[in-house]
Amino acid sequence: MMCTDVLILAGGVGERLWPFSTESRPKQFLRVAGNKSFLQSALERAWSLNVPGNIYIITRSTWSDLVLEDIVDLAERNNLPDLPGKTVVMGEPFGKNTAPAAAWLSRMLETQSPGGETSLLLMASDHVIGNTEIFIRDVEAASWFTARRNLVSFAIEPRYPSTGYGYITAGRSLEGPSGNGATVFEAAAFREKPDEQTARRYIEEGNAYWNSGLYAFRCDFLLEELEKHAPGIASAFSRPITPEYRTVQGVRVMEPHDGVLAAYEATPSVSIDYAVSEKCERSVSVLARFDWDDVGSWDSLINYLEPEAGNASLVNAPGCYVKSDIPVALCGTDDLVVIIRDGKAFIARKGQTELVKEALAGLRDKDAL
Repeated sequence: MMCTDVLILAGGVGERLWPFSTESRPKQFLRVAGNKSFLQSALERAWSLNVPGNIYIITRSTWSDLVLEDIVDLAERNNLPDLPGKTVVMGEPFGKNTAPAAAWLSRMLETQSPGGETSLLLMASDHVIGNTEIFIRDVEAASWFTARRNLVSFAIEPRYPSTGYGYITAGRSLEGPSGNGATVFEAAAFREKPDEQTARRYIEEGNAYWNSGLYAFRCDFLLEELEKHAPGIASAFSRPITPEYRTVQGVRVMEPHDGVLAAYEATPSVSIDYAVSEKCERSVSVLARFDWDDVGSWDSLINYLEPEAGNASLVNAPGCYVKSDIPVALCGTDDLVVIIRDGKAFIARKGQTELVKEALAGLRDKDAL
């Protein structure tokens, strides 16, 4: 059993990876291991699920052409001639977080197939996920619970007391599909990013897991939950939106649509975590057996990139990482991350690179960006 369709969310800016990730070319289009972008890796992952429906990519409308380039490039380089015909690009007029995107596509699929029990695997475009075969098995387990009208999340065994992730507290264990072997439990509570003391307590108690941000659900079930818990979103997407597409090299790209604009203007901006998962009474989690990394900071990304040694000279600078498009000399320091691109520089001590968002806010206040 498998979800009918896949939704890849590709609308984020990836601000924590500035200055490599910018408004003009955000994180999901960055090339990482194997010269593939994050988005292309997500597309390969979605393709491996062999869903009967389509792979939908929701992105900012200004990035639709970048998404199109990645789809066509991946299909040509990896001999996937059917991929473009299975892929649909949907452009948001502006970002409103993850719940409105999920509501938009769920309403569209329900309108196209009323009573057809359409279901979605929702996943980010910019995570690194390993062990594809295990990933497929875990999605199969999630799909089994999705068909029984549950909101299914994917929990990650925490590797350290992180303050950067939300947490899922495990309730009673559940019996999943025969022969799958997945560990599944009731999601007793969702807790947002904690302070360090609380994160350490979660680790000590051993009953809390990182929330990966991957979800599976039936479209009709999600819409019902939104009506209960997030009526502003449900109301904004209550009317069917009949899209029109242009087809480019086999890929359907949604044309700008007044109905989408009106819905996005009316909806609040909120994540699916806040809108539904924290309040849903039928919420279960699959404990992921696949490797997962959201690559949410430079501390994480440098594990997947090679430094540009030709542009850097490091003297008595142990543990430092430099990636720059101009020459850099680094002397008498340690454990620094130095990133320079297109006349913009970011320098931080390892372990503190997530502070870039605060730094960028300061630069905006000074009108320096």
